[in-house]
Amino acid sequence: MIRINWDPTPYLGPIPINWYGLNFLVAFVVSGLLVRKWAPRWGFSKTQIESLLAWILVGTIIGARIYFVVQNDFVDYLSHPWKIAALWEGGLAFFGGLAGGILAAYLYARRHGLSFLRLGDLFAPAIPIGGAIGRISCGLDGMDYGTPTSLPWGIVYENQNSFAPIDGVSRHPDQFYELLGDMIIAAVLIKIRRKLPEGAAFFLYLGLFSVLRFFLFFVRGNVPEVLFGLKNGQWTALAILAFAVPALVTRGSRRPSSLFR
Repeated sequence: MIRINWDPTPYLGPIPINWYGLNFLVAFVVSGLLVRKWAPRWGFSKTQIESLLAWILVGTIIGARIYFVVQNDFVDYLSHPWKIAALWEGGLAFFGGLAGGILAAYLYARRHGLSFLRLGDLFAPAIPIGGAIGRISCGLDGMDYGTPTSLPWGIVYENQNSFAPIDGVSRHPDQFYELLGDMIIAAVLIKIRRKLPEGAAFFLYLGLFSVLRFFLFFVRGNVPEVLFGLKNGQWTALAILAFAVPALVTRGSRRPSSLFR
């Protein structure tokens, strides 16, 4: 059993510290630096990537907020629409951020005549690396806490400000399960993406991450079941799989891009 007494809302003198926000910033910066470093080998300039990252940042935040609002007391948000913009109160969902970031990248690629699929391959390993970094604060803060468990690595949250229940119950560290899964996905993609046809690494990421999320949500404790015993994140994962698998099969039938010969 692991005990965590981490304060998610500390103060540095009179200044509040938002660990989740800082962690999000670190995750985005690290992922961005990696993509910027890889860009020339994939046929993109660092200037193009820097401009694209600004689009992705905006798209990610908007998408993450919209997804969170829709699945969390949507009627209340409609009654108090100003709350939708209250990001400082917390409330960003990864699937929504992923969708928003992808849409922003697609629009940028269309506007500037760039290959969206090649951009997807470039970003594919960086997305799970950023996701893994972001899970650190979630795990320490008690966000997205897991279901009860008797396993020896179960986590008990003890800080009164934790987002998890302070009830002495040992819970699955599902945030750290996702961190580990993200790093494995990133390692696989870095190893094989240059051997794959254009677009395949991007769709492979979507498929692998959706499988990870589908099983992970069985031990996520702060999300209710919505239909047939499955949670909203699992239905989202299945929807992405239904798109990613056929796309991956289609791309897999093609020869690798001449860029990497």
